[in-house]
Amino acid sequence: MKDLKFIAQQLRKPAGDFAATIAGKMNVGNKPLYDLTFRSMNLHDGDTVLEIGFGNGFHFTEFLSLKNDLVLYGIDYSEEMVNQATTENMSLIKSGRLFLTEGSSNQLPYENETFDKVFCNMVIYFWEDPGEHLKEIYRVLKPGGKFYTGMRTKDSMLELPFTEFGFKLHTVDSWISIVNKMGFEVSDVYRKKDPAFDDFDKKVQLESVCIESRKITP
Repeated sequence: MKDLKFIAQQLRKPAGDFAATIAGKMNVGNKPLYDLTFRSMNLHDGDTVLEIGFGNGFHFTEFLSLKNDLVLYGIDYSEEMVNQATTENMSLIKSGRLFLTEGSSNQLPYENETFDKVFCNMVIYFWEDPGEHLKEIYRVLKPGGKFYTGMRTKDSMLELPFTEFGFKLHTVDSWISIVNKMGFEVSDVYRKKDPAFDDFDKKVQLESVCIESRKITP
């Protein structure tokens, strides 16, 4: 039981000696979700994009290669993840295409209407009040900008025993309802079954979901 609580705490905010290990596990476990999210995003040359909760940034090079002249900003709650991602991606930072910040998405340090798109993967489970974060995302998106929520279905996440410790799980429908109430219009939902894997003495198969929503301006 103690180990499951520790895993849940580290997934929320990697810290200490275990941070690099948990980041590596997240890279492997979340690769199918990142693949789905990247395929779902309607990126254009020159887009300015924000990622919330980027971990150690293993995917930055791939993302910035998807279109010409993309600029990516990232904010993460974990000091260790920001430091590791900065070290591993220094060439992208020096090129002026990647900007990383430590902080929380309920207080985004960016000007109004900065981003064409915002995305996050496996982050919403740790938002005590999703409205606080969605209000900030709405603020920093340009009119008509898109927000992409990467998550796993609630039923498949319940297969992982550590999710009972501090995870706020959402169904696709419940998350769509929350997003709609905060001034977004959901335009599409993309789904894909992940490869099955053995964990916690059983076979687990998660289902990845990417929910595309558009900022509606009055």
